[in-house]
Amino acid sequence: MAHPNTDSELDKLRAEVSRLTKIVSEKSAEAYGGVRERAAGAVEAVTPAARKAAAVAKTEGGAVAQTAREHPAAAGSIVFLVAVVGFALGYALGTTSLRAPPPGRYW
Repeated sequence: MAHPNTDSELDKLRAEVSRLTKIVSEKSAEAYGGVRERAAGAVEAVTPAARKAAAVAKTEGGAVAQTAREHPAAAGSIVFLVAVVGFALGYALGTTSLRAPPPGRYW
């Protein structure tokens, strides 16, 4: 049989754990609410800028397409030049990664 003092100490510990659990739960709910409000505010702040950027990109894309229609040889040359630069950059990065030492093992 358990000692009477031990039972009362266990009851006190259980009550304390229960009280701490409630406090942690309340604080977690408050923190979640705060983070949710800040995230909603950030989305509201960014939305107009994102819409404006999309409109500008659409306008500029139309201008680039119109220029490409007016000057097809120049557009083809630019596309070819970009492809050559991309290939050269990819080749250079690929060869440097082959020369890199293998990653060390972490034990």
